[in-house]
Amino acid sequence: MTANKQLKGTDLYTRQLKQQELNAPVIVCDGLQTPDNLGSILRVADAIGSKGIILLDSQIDLKNKKISKIARSSDQHISLEPLTLEEFINIRGRFKNLYALEITSQSSNAFESDISKCDAILLGHESRGIREETLALCDGAFHLPMYGINGSMNISHALAVFLYEWRRQEKLALLNK
Repeated sequence: MTANKQLKGTDLYTRQLKQQELNAPVIVCDGLQTPDNLGSILRVADAIGSKGIILLDSQIDLKNKKISKIARSSDQHISLEPLTLEEFINIRGRFKNLYALEITSQSSNAFESDISKCDAILLGHESRGIREETLALCDGAFHLPMYGINGSMNISHALAVFLYEWRRQEKLALLNK
């Protein structure tokens, strides 16, 4: 196998359009605090095919130029929905399978679990994680195994790893139907 040549321009755009009908989980961010992480999350959401991000009790200025710069304009076509926790509780029924991406006493390894049914994934605050009240709304929790000394990774990186594993499992589930 050879790498051949990089796809650019209309060839890349045409390829991406064919994949747009594939929906990915909605991303719910509990107390996200940095514009840089929101920009990265937007870019990951676009790359995987997610159509929406819910920001719970976020203090991020959505007009911050860092967001758009890091998101590479993904913020222009992905729905951003700022909500309070109380408002989210009222719309919780929108999601059949809301899971947390968090290391908890009951979380399962995402690589050893069926995560393909997840239609919403909850992320926490960069340093404090997910609030207990928000975690209680979830159907379960998944974590990524950590092999180094550090006990966690950047939230946008963890999201990217999780969503690509979700996409892999979802495609396998479709093939096996």
